Amino acid sequence: MTDRILKALFAVCLGAMALLYVAHNIANVGAAYDFFVYTTTPMEKAAYPVTLLPVPPAPLIVVAMVLVFALEIGAGVFLIWGGFDMWRARNGDTQAFGKAARYAKIGIGCAVVNWWGLFQALAVAGYQLWQKPLGESPFYGSFFYGAMNLLLLIYINQRE
Repeated sequence: MTDRILKALFAVCLGAMALLYVAHNIANVGAAYDFFVYTTTPMEKAAYPVTLLPVPPAPLIVVAMVLVFALEIGAGVFLIWGGFDMWRARNGDTQAFGKAARYAKIGIGCAVVNWWGLFQALAVAGYQLWQKPLGESPFYGSFFYGAMNLLLLIYINQRE
């Protein structure tokens, strides 16, 4: 019973975290746009000045922002939904509880695609965000956010 309660609680916590991040992104949409532009430009790259990925046009940056925001909203909503489903199924049998975790797993998928796929693979590796002065926080933060979600996936999939 304790594990089931913790699984539900952790899903709600990670969902709330994703929704808070996207809320701050939307509240600071101008600064977010500027950071996306900063990420994709070759300025301030001392170690490796050549980036293999092209600087995207402004409309593509907006598309990327919408995708990031949508994945963060999806992560938040599905994780919270799944957390509440797991809470409601906490007294049920193992199969019922496993089914209740479905939406939390979808939320975890959104989070990992966002923070490891878009941030780590595309921004950090593709655009070399790691070597920019303002890139350190997104570099480490996106790793930890993705890891937290994958750890929750492992925990949810463990039997009692």
